[in-house]
Amino acid sequence: MAAFLAGVLQVNGSDGDGPKPAIVLAAFGTTEVGAVDSILNIKRRVQAAFPGYDVHLAFTSNIIRGIWRERANDADFQRANPGIPAEIYCVRSAMATLGLLQDTGRRPILVQSLHVTDGEEYTDLENLVNTLANYDTMKPRLKPFPRIGIGQPALGLEDGGEANLNRAAAALEPLWREAQARGAALVLMAHGNEHLNQNVFAKLESVLRHKFGNTVYIGTVEAEPLGEDVVRAVRATPNAPKKVLLAPLMVVAGDHAVNDMAGEDDDSWLNLFQAAGFDVETHLVGLGSNDSWADIYVEHLKELEQQVMARAGQDAAE
Repeated sequence: MAAFLAGVLQVNGSDGDGPKPAIVLAAFGTTEVGAVDSILNIKRRVQAAFPGYDVHLAFTSNIIRGIWRERANDADFQRANPGIPAEIYCVRSAMATLGLLQDTGRRPILVQSLHVTDGEEYTDLENLVNTLANYDTMKPRLKPFPRIGIGQPALGLEDGGEANLNRAAAALEPLWREAQARGAALVLMAHGNEHLNQNVFAKLESVLRHKFGNTVYIGTVEAEPLGEDVVRAVRATPNAPKKVLLAPLMVVAGDHAVNDMAGEDDDSWLNLFQAAGFDVETHLVGLGSNDSWADIYVEHLKELEQQVMARAGQDAAE
């Protein structure tokens, strides 16, 4: 890594005393206090793997950032939640974070999506990074983002899709073992996106079933299959357990997990399964708290670093 950093800084015209290269971890975000540590755990894993980088968080949700800005001025909230770090209260968008980094000096910047799939939020983030990467100036040496790239979401299918699915399946094995220990089927709630093709969840479900058996199911909040569809699928499975373990297939156990999955409303997945005669338990922990899942993003960053290094070497040779 040291050779890579030195090479890129030299290509950028730095004398070695310029700003350190940076990593921006871009998550959708969460307003649930108990879910914040799932994001912070990923940051800790990345910082340990990339000690030569400045590591920053960004939230892609405008609404979530706004709520944290309000909480930054709420002394009662802060006293009640002393474990929230200051960076969460002032978390910025990816665009603002990248602008501030560029304003303090040109440097290599690796943007890593903390999204699960290449849905709407990831696509917008990818478009932003690609636009900045292609932003040219009359004098090439003044190009504001000479070395920038974006890492795939956890289940990215563009490059190495099968490897990503297998990494995810391995990271989810402890959940499957937990379900097995309880004599339960494992039901995972993903977010989904009605605007884009989300067949990645069907692909992951297929991998999980091949690895663990046919009592693993994935549904979504905003696409298909919905909660009602998953209930029907479990009921239709021959000899399926009469007990299910519900868990979020999301980086954080945020609003969707707390309310749509495990909430009190009649249409929560918890109540849908109970109404269908199942004994239900919930696992309210986000994937970001799972070190193996967090390390999927670390691996994507390592792949991205190699790509940026290769481009730097090509530019230096030209």
